Formats: sequence, C-alpha cells, structure tokens
Amino acid sequence: MRMRRGVMVAAAGKSSRIRRYLSCLTTGLFLTGIFCAAPLRQFYPDIYFPEDNIYENKTIGFALTFRGAWNIICDPAEMNRQYRSFCRSVQHSGGELLFVGNSVEGLYGVKAIAFNLNEPPQDYARYIRDINRADVQNEIEPVDFFTADHAMAKWAYDKSGYRFVEFFFVVDTYNVRLSFWTRPQLFENFLPVFEEIASTLTLTAGF
Repeated sequence: MRMRRGVMVAAAGKSSRIRRYLSCLTTGLFLTGIFCAAPLRQFYPDIYFPEDNIYENKTIGFALTFRGAWNIICDPAEMNRQYRSFCRSVQHSGGELLFVGNSVEGLYGVKAIAFNLNEPPQDYARYIRDINRADVQNEIEPVDFFTADHAMAKWAYDKSGYRFVEFFFVVDTYNVRLSFWTRPQLFENFLPVFEEIASTLTLTAGF
C-alpha cells in the first residue's frame, strides 16, 4: 500500500511540475517589431546567421536552416518590450525563449522555446495542448511528424485570428517547441515551408 501510494504521489508530482513549468506558455505573441534594451541573461546562448539562414544553439546542440527571408532575433536585448516580458515569464518557469522572428514581408512568424524536461515529444505536445485547450479553436490533436533522422510531434490550431503549427522535439534532455503562425487564409500555402524548416533539424552536440 505504501509503495502504491508513493508511485501515485510521484506521478502526480511529475505532472504538476511540468504543468507549473509550462503554464505561462499559452500562445499570445504574434508578428511584432523589434528592439529594446536592458540585460536579460541567456541560459542557452545561440546565434542566427542571416547570410546562410542558419540558426544554431551550441549549448543545447542543434541547428535549423530557414527557407526564405527571415528576421530572426536571439538576443533578448534586441527584442521589443512585449517579447522581453515573455522571455522573463518563460525563464521564471524554468525555460527559455530561444528566438523569435518573422518573414521580411511580415506574413508569418516563428519562435522557439526550450525546457530541460526530458519528456517524449508526444507527451510534451499533449501537456501543451491540455494547458491551452480552452484558448484554441479548430485544433488537430498532436500527430507524429518524422524527418530523415528525428521523430517529432506536430500540433496545429487556430488562436486570436492566426493559425499555428508547432513542432516538438527532444535534443538530449531538452524539449524544444518550434512554433510558426500566419493568417488562416495563408496557412496552407506556407505549411510546406514550415515543415521543410522543421525537417532541417540537425544535431550539433559534439562537433
């Protein structure tokens, strides 16, 4: 009886821990401008190389190659006040907003968030879905999404006049949530671009 109770308490503790970490991450930041000031520490420093359209995070150990022309910002000091506030919220929950950006035409946006949770992609995606269930519309439950070398979960939904698709993957013990969004009438045209970018995921740890 004691062991059984201990298992139940451990499971409940794990669930509440993940929900506590993720509770601030409802999707509410869209296509915005850039620039601000004041220091905000980065736990997982990273960089975007615009000449090659490559994002790299050596701390976590992965890279993505973007298609098309993007404005990608990794340094919170260069983000606007809204995103800086979001950065602080994510860090307060134990994670980090890795980057935010938008296409140069302003038609679609992107952001990535990392937590050191060591959860399978589908489990992580379903936690996020459960937390946001009351705020999303027309959502399609998370499905498996396979690239050449990596298994991900993919979740699509509408919120606040935008349509989102999110890709969840794990690098070592880090859960990464890669989000794209655009207007619903443009989504089907841009979805292949979003999927292609997610499919460029490359692990860089050890190199």
